[in-house]
Amino acid sequence: MVAIRECLIRAIAHGAGIGVWVVGLCLSVEAGAQEARWEAAVRAGSEYDSNPSREEGAGSAGDGLTRYYGELELESDVGERGQVRGQVQHGGKVFWGAREADAFLSAAQVAGARWFESGLAVSASGDVKDRSERVSVRDYVRAGASGQVMWSGGPLRMWGGGGWRYFGFKPQPEVSSQGPMVQAGAAFRLRSDMWARAAWSRSWRGFEGEPLRLRGNQTLDWEEGARRADVFDVVQAGVSYRRWLVAELGYAYQRNQSNSYGQGLRRHQVEASLTLPGPWEIFVSGRAEVQRTRYEDPVLIDETFVIDDENRNAFVVAVARQVAENWEVELRYDLYAQEFGVGEAYGRQVLGLSVAYRAGGQD
Repeated sequence: MVAIRECLIRAIAHGAGIGVWVVGLCLSVEAGAQEARWEAAVRAGSEYDSNPSREEGAGSAGDGLTRYYGELELESDVGERGQVRGQVQHGGKVFWGAREADAFLSAAQVAGARWFESGLAVSASGDVKDRSERVSVRDYVRAGASGQVMWSGGPLRMWGGGGWRYFGFKPQPEVSSQGPMVQAGAAFRLRSDMWARAAWSRSWRGFEGEPLRLRGNQTLDWEEGARRADVFDVVQAGVSYRRWLVAELGYAYQRNQSNSYGQGLRRHQVEASLTLPGPWEIFVSGRAEVQRTRYEDPVLIDETFVIDDENRNAFVVAVARQVAENWEVELRYDLYAQEFGVGEAYGRQVLGLSVAYRAGGQD
């Protein structure tokens, strides 16, 4: 059994805000009087970033950096058919020269689930994620809570749920948003090692700022007394294969409808990933993502659609090898390019070498 004192020490090590989530999990673990499991990992390394400031066009001058990351996950059974799980993460990158691009990220999640003999399961979860930069350009806070119901029967799984999401954009508070969301999906086992899946979600986002209006097809101004409101839909479909290798192929369609000029979009996204063992106990993994976006108005106002290269064309490849019982070395290369259908050219390359240590156990 994980002792409360040891659990609190881990919470304090991650900071007061994140620690609250772990404390709640610690109390749940102790109250459940069930077997508990824990896993921890730390990673550190050096990288070269060709565009630290994420600038479009010519981009910024490249620079080296030191990156670190750590996570702790705790999981415990509650009764015969229940489970509670919590995770805290913290990471950062410190540039050698371009110190204004330094960034630090902290996140926490907690979730509980209960299964029934009928194949029905219910769950609830909460999460928070904070990104803080030395010079605030893309800083944000994301948080939310949700509930979900899932049913499993033979090769079929179906789920549905909803919750509330909050997004706070620190450089421009007026484009922060919050609102409800719903989701539904299904997965079908095609064979023992292959699944097909489909899902849909909708988010209603109410913003702090006023909507933009186009006057006379020439002038943009704010509509006083009103508030910007968006509806964001995502439809996803994909297939996954897991045996001696892991492969996934997926497609997503995104649409944002807004009462504010410049924020409506339609985006198509195709993503493929592959992980397979190589010679000398090496594992090779790769991911490719291609996006095509069309904005419904001639100009794009809201910069929060592009945060942390989330909405870029991307190609990532990594080579990893375990060098001791709990140690791993990884060489990684990332290439990011502008999504098709969007303004100026964009380019960013990252090459890094890191060492990780992993540990785990149960009580």
